[in-house]
Amino acid sequence: VQTSTGDLALFVRWGRISFEVENQPAKLTVYKDTDSGEFFLPFADATSGSETYGAGRYLEVEALPDGRLLVEFNYAYNPYCAYNEAFTCPMVPFENHLKVPIPAGEKLGPNTH
Repeated sequence: VQTSTGDLALFVRWGRISFEVENQPAKLTVYKDTDSGEFFLPFADATSGSETYGAGRYLEVEALPDGRLLVEFNYAYNPYCAYNEAFTCPMVPFENHLKVPIPAGEKLGPNTH
């Protein structure tokens, strides 16, 4: 995955989730960090750039014992580069740009740029 500073961050495309928002179908790709093994879900949505950080937000996804994934958009957060351009942040891949709004999680704050 391309980063905000032009480097590459290594992730594995682990799976795709499907859900509905306001009766609109939506799909996102979940990635697995090759270093930590943690699941990672970067996404941009219809609120990006107006209510939320323009480059998108991140979400950690929890693996449940039965093999399903717990995706809780209330925990979506701005990447570190939203607050300081010196940080390197993975960019949201095109496949994770949604046309629907995700009106949950962290919004734009006074220190975001």
